[in-house]
Amino acid sequence: MRIPALLLIATTFAAATAYGQTRESLPAGNEAAGAAIVAGKGMCLTCHRVQGRGSRLGPDLTDIGSTRRPDHLQGSLLAPDIEILPENRGYHLVTRDGVSITGRLLNHDTFQVLMMDPKEQLRSFDKTELRQHGFVKGSAMPSYREKLSPQELADVIAYLTTLKGVNQQ
Repeated sequence: MRIPALLLIATTFAAATAYGQTRESLPAGNEAAGAAIVAGKGMCLTCHRVQGRGSRLGPDLTDIGSTRRPDHLQGSLLAPDIEILPENRGYHLVTRDGVSITGRLLNHDTFQVLMMDPKEQLRSFDKTELRQHGFVKGSAMPSYREKLSPQELADVIAYLTTLKGVNQQ
């Protein structure tokens, strides 16, 4: 019984150490510039949705500022593989005729897999018609360590922390 406990402690320590290495001191961020980066250069809306705009392939970020601290957002942007919530893991399957699809798992049971494909189409598959299926290792989200400057990263974080839910208009 002690071995699993030690394994859990070692795994948690390794993840915490890796997460700690993603944190860097950043300049003050600009929310407006961050919103522009999310919608443009960062290409975040290709996978994420914010206040009704963007894709449904990744997690909806409309209220990310009320659920994540700035340091956690920074860690997720720099090292997205460190922590992936179960509902956000990618799912990959191969049909009997060799068609390969990776998307977002919506539901699965003993007999079927229901997922959203990369074109945001709902797809249902009988498991008997699949060669293989299972969760994808790692995150589909890229690291922004080399894609954004420290100022741009700070701007994105400043913007994301303002997202506290759907704005009433």
